[in-house]
Amino acid sequence: MKTLITIFSIVVISLSGFNSPESTASVHEDVVQNQLTFDGYEGGYYFFTNTNQQAVVLEAYEETKSPDLINGNLEGKTFKVVYTPVERTPTSSTQGIIETVRK
Repeated sequence: MKTLITIFSIVVISLSGFNSPESTASVHEDVVQNQLTFDGYEGGYYFFTNTNQQAVVLEAYEETKSPDLINGNLEGKTFKVVYTPVERTPTSSTQGIIETVRK
């Protein structure tokens, strides 16, 4: 009986699949490119609006070099933004990590 339970458990575990680094890395490998209107910067988050008037909240691991969105007074300007989408968590409202921002 113990052998049967052990074999059944092994089969169930092997078929259920578990999160390995390879399977979760594919989520972060996709890159999105969009025309977004800059709405502002606050608390480490960059706020944009897409062409459908939906909010897009992004963050950057490094300060964006060009243009200076934090100090540049560029609210209302449209930019080509390339970002890597991330899964939302209960502690973060970001939808992605900024790769590049261009006019």
